[in-house]
Amino acid sequence: MNAIYFEVKGETLLDELGISKAEFARRMGIKRQNVKTLFKSKDLRTILKAAEVLGMPWQLLVGYVEMPDTDALPVPTPEDNSDIVVDSIPMGDTTEDQRARRKLIKDFYREWGRLHPDGKMFNQSLNDDIYIKFISVDETSAHASLHYLSTLAVLQLDAILSCARYRGIAQIKTGNKNQAQFEKMILMSYDCVGVGRVKLTVGVKRGSKQKIQYCITAMDVEKQSSLK
Repeated sequence: MNAIYFEVKGETLLDELGISKAEFARRMGIKRQNVKTLFKSKDLRTILKAAEVLGMPWQLLVGYVEMPDTDALPVPTPEDNSDIVVDSIPMGDTTEDQRARRKLIKDFYREWGRLHPDGKMFNQSLNDDIYIKFISVDETSAHASLHYLSTLAVLQLDAILSCARYRGIAQIKTGNKNQAQFEKMILMSYDCVGVGRVKLTVGVKRGSKQKIQYCITAMDVEKQSSLK
């Protein structure tokens, strides 16, 4: 069973920040007895408001964790994530909206790289590291920027890379220069808060067998999907 970080560590966060449950409830506009229920909420607007009250990026609250490994989780600090505001992401389908989302995704990856100098994250399902390379940014920014939900999914990159589950293998597309360096593509999926199911494609590099994040897209916006 999975639970989001906020559900598992909500009370710990309040203690660390010196905020009582009563004060947190007041700021959230709810009754004190409903605080535990709020910790379990997966409604994105509720998460956004809670993040504002706690003074930290919303992305820190939404990553899924597997029970019962919660005691090993560190309490996040504000500098551990991007300061991109969800409300600033264009939701339309115009060329300008897509161009703005593409820039936002590239900026996000640049900041992610600064915070993760080794350029990788361990995936539980593959029991191996998934690396972020230039092809990851290039391919994801080109495809995820086409839709608001896919862009929103990319902002949950840490959770996707670490918790996405293996679904199958896809053959390399003949004639696709970006995929030529890989021997096969691993298909994975992850349920993102406020987005739904997301497809993560991981390329297995020829020779080294290194696993490289290839693309991330929201399943709801794909006309066809190889995952069921």
